[in-house]
Amino acid sequence: MLHRTDKGRLSSLAWARFLARPPRRRGRFAGTALACLLAFSLPALAQQPQPAEQPPPEEVVTKEALIAEGHEIFNLVCHLCHSDQKGVNRIGPSLYGVVGRKVASVPGYPYSEAMRKFGQVWGRTWTPEELDHYLTDPQKWIPGVNMHYSGLKHRANRRAIIAYLSSLHD
Repeated sequence: MLHRTDKGRLSSLAWARFLARPPRRRGRFAGTALACLLAFSLPALAQQPQPAEQPPPEEVVTKEALIAEGHEIFNLVCHLCHSDQKGVNRIGPSLYGVVGRKVASVPGYPYSEAMRKFGQVWGRTWTPEELDHYLTDPQKWIPGVNMHYSGLKHRANRRAIIAYLSSLHD
């Protein structure tokens, strides 16, 4: 019998006796019953035909849906500094027709030295692949660029933005 104090808690002597006693063996028959159940059911489970593995359903996105998603992301993320209209520069240059355009080639826009060097010395063009690298982390892709933005980390968002930017042309 365990002795309790006035407040209903176990006394230190009762705790010592409780901890010193060997654990009870409970569930002797439960383990045996489980073993028997598994022994009889495993052969039946092995004989059942297994369903063929199906590949996970891939998300089918139409080009129009991707462009619409890119437009939403553009309005949330890029629209503060860039314009999607031809010839309208803001803090950043207009992104109208950017896909396929030479880097740092918008007339009248004051590009950073790093961006001009990237465009003129290396002769780069904004391809979808180049934009994907740049939008991931602009400062890492072109060190010293004026675009102080941490980048779009999700591939699906970059893909949607690039699809939207590809749709902006004459």
